[in-house]
Amino acid sequence: MDIIRQYLSSVLFPAHCAGCGQPTETQSLAIPNPAICPECIERLERTEQFALRNNLTEDLFAQNKQFERAATFCFYDKHDLVSCLIQKAKYGRHPEINLELARLAALDGLQSDFFEDIDVIIPIPLHTRRYKQRGYNQSDYIARGLNEILHIPIDTTHIERVRNNPQQALTTGKERERNVENIFAVNHPEEMYRKHILLVDDVITTGSTIRSCMEAMSAFRGAHISVFALAKTR
Repeated sequence: MDIIRQYLSSVLFPAHCAGCGQPTETQSLAIPNPAICPECIERLERTEQFALRNNLTEDLFAQNKQFERAATFCFYDKHDLVSCLIQKAKYGRHPEINLELARLAALDGLQSDFFEDIDVIIPIPLHTRRYKQRGYNQSDYIARGLNEILHIPIDTTHIERVRNNPQQALTTGKERERNVENIFAVNHPEEMYRKHILLVDDVITTGSTIRSCMEAMSAFRGAHISVFALAKTR
């Protein structure tokens, strides 16, 4: 009954595309208020990295002994459509955008073997202070979108952010590496023994935040770590 109410609400009060601002047409009962219109979905510039091994994203993490593979969904350029969508999801209180982008990414990924053998999805955590300020973790919505399509369980308990470091967007160069030193800690590492973990985030620039998280995850003995993000800067 709730789905029917949502559907009727979407007909009477149509949502607007987060990309172009035009009303989005109702596509199905399953997604009564799509965040992104079909035209903007077509405009997304995909990296095609799901089927491309030894890609530029993998180069950022290849030195980690637990690293398995990495891919991003789209390219990220300042002021382009993808950056607009991700900024709205992160700072504009529209995390449902990430949910929808992650669903699209998962459907693309199913055309390859990228998500095969993944045991658990772990979104990069926010510090509790920043979580309270923002009201949500944008990476949680990426994990949820992947889960809806892939049915891989999500874990948010085994990694925590223990230091509220300045936002990476405010730092440059070597400052980024120093900014993320020792900001993560792990809980009950024995429970992740030999798991294949997919770390997810919204944007990868230098990869320093994820590398810091992977260093903390070295306590997960025998684990393999793969990486996914919605976008990567060129």
